[in-house]
Amino acid sequence: RIRARTVGDALEWHNIMMSAAKVFPICSAMFVITGLYMTSVARIHVWSSGFAVAGLVGVALLLGIGTFLGIKSKALKDVLENIAKDGADRPAPKLVPPPLVAALPVINTGIALSVVFDMATKPASVPVALGVIAIGAAVSAGAAMRRRPAPAAHEAAAARVELASRMG
Repeated sequence: RIRARTVGDALEWHNIMMSAAKVFPICSAMFVITGLYMTSVARIHVWSSGFAVAGLVGVALLLGIGTFLGIKSKALKDVLENIAKDGADRPAPKLVPPPLVAALPVINTGIALSVVFDMATKPASVPVALGVIAIGAAVSAGAAMRRRPAPAAHEAAAARVELASRMG
């Protein structure tokens, strides 16, 4: 989507990504269902074991962030469709997402890897398991903010204002 040359290309890529994103809640539900099955077979009390609570909290965080990004994605789709009404062969606008929107996919990765770590190490303590998730989210947020390229300040501000005004 960022490298699309025309508005039509950007809209096409955006629609493909939105279609793929629809699978995520199904995968999350399967993760929870299989986890609940495994803990019931092993006779583990879900609410007292750190790794199980961390898994549920991780899924809730991922779904919450995914919902937020989905709402922003829908707004971007509307903007691209409005621009495409004037001609899909027009040059694609320079898309500069807000810093939070740019950081959240990286933070999602940190949360997911933290949940995997908790599942592998199985900490008994709920605070320890949740601390691992907090550390993973914080480290990935720091990495996301650090890797973000610093475009010319006036160009980035103008693109954000233009995108924000179109997104409402």
